[in-house]
Amino acid sequence: MKLCEIYHVPYKGSFAWKWRHQLPDGRVIESKDKYPLYYECVSAALERGYQPNIKCFAPGGGAARHTQT
Repeated sequence: MKLCEIYHVPYKGSFAWKWRHQLPDGRVIESKDKYPLYYECVSAALERGYQPNIKCFAPGGGAARHTQT
């Protein structure tokens, strides 16, 4: 899977979420839709073959590191 970034954008007095992927030649592929919920944006990226670059998805990183006893 290709890595992508999830980021926020202004939307109707608040914000929404989009994803983007940078190609090796520097061009950027970006979601056309804006998603009001973060997980909806993550799900949309995954459905299109992109892996959001989220630290807690990495083994031993993020939330997993803090929940082990």
